Amino acid sequence: MFLVPAEARFKYSVGMTTPRNHDSESESDNVTDLAAFRERLHAVAAGAGTPDSGGARVGETDAAAGAFSAAPLKPIPLKAPPEMPSQVRLRIDIADSHPPIWRRLLLPSNMTLDTLHDVLQTAFGWTDSHLHRFALPGDPFGHEMQGILTPFDVEEGDVGVLESELRLDELLAQADDSLLYTYDFGDEWEHTITCEEVLPLAAADATVQCIDGGRRGPAEDVGGIHSWEQLLAVAAGAAKPEYEEQKAVAFELGLNTIVDEVDLAEINRGLQRLAGAEAALMRLRQQTTVDDAPSPLATLVAGVGEHAQRYLAGYLAVAKVGEHIEVDEAEAAAATAVIRVFLGNVGDGIRLTGAGYLPPARVQALMHELDPDNMWQGEANREAQTYPLLFLRETLTRLGLVRKYRGDLLPTKQGLRLSDAPVQLWHHVAARLPLERSDHGRDCALLLLLLVAAGEADSWDTTRESLDLLSAMVGWEFGGHGRYGNDSALSDAVDTRRVLGWAGMGCLLPVPGAAARGLDTDVARRLACTALTTWA
Repeated sequence: MFLVPAEARFKYSVGMTTPRNHDSESESDNVTDLAAFRERLHAVAAGAGTPDSGGARVGETDAAAGAFSAAPLKPIPLKAPPEMPSQVRLRIDIADSHPPIWRRLLLPSNMTLDTLHDVLQTAFGWTDSHLHRFALPGDPFGHEMQGILTPFDVEEGDVGVLESELRLDELLAQADDSLLYTYDFGDEWEHTITCEEVLPLAAADATVQCIDGGRRGPAEDVGGIHSWEQLLAVAAGAAKPEYEEQKAVAFELGLNTIVDEVDLAEINRGLQRLAGAEAALMRLRQQTTVDDAPSPLATLVAGVGEHAQRYLAGYLAVAKVGEHIEVDEAEAAAATAVIRVFLGNVGDGIRLTGAGYLPPARVQALMHELDPDNMWQGEANREAQTYPLLFLRETLTRLGLVRKYRGDLLPTKQGLRLSDAPVQLWHHVAARLPLERSDHGRDCALLLLLLVAAGEADSWDTTRESLDLLSAMVGWEFGGHGRYGNDSALSDAVDTRRVLGWAGMGCLLPVPGAAARGLDTDVARRLACTALTTWA
């Protein structure tokens, strides 16, 4: 069932590759006490004045100073909601987009506007980094009627009704009813919301769905719709840059390879995450390690704002992290095949060369078994030059399965015990992920586990783009390419990425045509889920 409580909102701020507008809320605005806002709002409606007016009503000033009283604002014309909620089909268009950027949504009519805001953010791919407002078409700036308010508007002393207290069917009750939604008061992304049809609501229809649409959503902080269309034209070579940096901005945003089409499956996955975020966040806050300390993921998520926490928790909801995962012998054997081949070759120990590498004969034997199709472009007889094998040994060392001692490569006690026990080896590996040692690498790897567990790593490019966003959400600013400057985040999670890839592909090197290099497989997903559930 889709969650529609007033508290089911998420908001976060991320670092952008272009200067941000100055209309975004401060960090302290990200966590709000809605009960306090309601009390203050009702006090205004009763004539007690705005929060900072000292008792004067909105529009009144000190008569001794020669001020005047403005005409009172009319109340919002609300329709009486039906006794039983229905299902509404909405079409939402971004103003002045040609061809139109639009979405068609099915929603329950008792959804409140604050939750509709979350849905619209997801449907168009916005990051909720700026202010927004809902308004009636005949009075978009609230000159005649009271406003539809966000908590920020209440803090500013505006008069009206909180969006969290307004239902869809109080404003959009029949076909052709419309509502305006503006996001980012600098770029002014104006959306027209039109009710196309009101339908009976069955229990199975209580979820939110995006059933149609056109074009992908614009990027943030590009200057509005006209600047966005110009950037797309510049990236496609159909227009000359209007200013010197425009071509570089288009490249940084990845517009040179953009497919400007709506991805309904991606949008609906986002809506599914949104629906389960609240419950998943509650479970995450209770997740601890074996010593009752907060889990690494819980610690990471706790360090961001309340709304960002819900956004990240949505991935946990889809992944169903926390549910017991059964792994049979065959699945575990395939997932740990690369690791067990290496452990089998180590045996009781291997004497290393004077430089500390595997002897050439051992390198050839291992690569013959791990790379039977000769995909590695090299002679594969020197470990220092056969990077996949060198990385494998380093990874197994971090997993606590092998170690160097007085010139020998030896199995650890765990390595000896687990080399012929695939299921136990599976859980040993999962409990030690992520493997990264640096703070930023560990955070990026945790986020990668989250994406893989949720099935959101279906291609290399989409995984990189998602990590670009999520790593910026948790506070990292790498200053590179990508929409949020963190294009390198996937590389920073390389150790964990390799382990998931080996499990997903069952081999050392990516097979031809593996667009996600094993990260999109069910085996990799289940290993990531196990890692996010079991902590050493």
